[in-house]
Amino acid sequence: MFDSPVAVGGIVVALVLGAGALPLVLRLSPRVLHGVVAAACGLFLGITFLHLLPELGERARAAGGRAPALWASVLAGLLAVFLADVLLRAREEELHEGDHPAHHGGHRVVGIATFVGLSIHTLGGAIGIGLGFEDEAWRSTLVAATLAHKAAEAFSLVSVLLLAELARRTTLALLAAYALVTPAGIVAGRLLARGIAPDLLGPAEGLAAGTFLYVAVAELLPEVFHGRADRGLKVVLLFAGIAASTLLLLHPENHAP
Repeated sequence: MFDSPVAVGGIVVALVLGAGALPLVLRLSPRVLHGVVAAACGLFLGITFLHLLPELGERARAAGGRAPALWASVLAGLLAVFLADVLLRAREEELHEGDHPAHHGGHRVVGIATFVGLSIHTLGGAIGIGLGFEDEAWRSTLVAATLAHKAAEAFSLVSVLLLAELARRTTLALLAAYALVTPAGIVAGRLLARGIAPDLLGPAEGLAAGTFLYVAVAELLPEVFHGRADRGLKVVLLFAGIAASTLLLLHPENHAP
């Protein structure tokens, strides 16, 4: 099933579109959406600190003198989304000059920044799959890891976009674009593998970790807890998301060697 880039890309696209369509069909209320995003934030934090960063640490130890460059890729990913966030907020301020952009456009900025961050994260992982596609063990572990949390990411992304009060057509377009990131990244990785060593896998993981970290801490956490309603429940859901991410640790096949 996983021996063809086309098959892998197709499976991921179908999974993302199916999971991402659920919040649109269910028509969840803003209160419920905030709860979903609290759990999603916990999931993102768990993936970052329990999966991506430990794996990057192993690569850094193996890299020796090149370790600082790997950790710099985490910073690069974080700063990339931060700069995108700054540009989006500046745009909102221009559109709502004299009003209160934090109220009018704050949700929109969170939604777009989350889309950008998750797309960069997904692209890094997909390039990794493409770079190591000829190695059956490597390919199987990365594809399994991708499938394990891609549905949750898509569901969470659309939930955040709904909170952003974007037009339904815009939300569907962003979901479709996000679904296509994985096959595009696999193709890019296959092309790069022809002339570039798999040493790019480490920086790709670092870039993914940095983008996930910024989205979770700087975007989703403030969004979830900016009001007083259901704070206790949101804390529980946050930790439930972290707990869900630990389930991946129970399956060695979900980790890169």
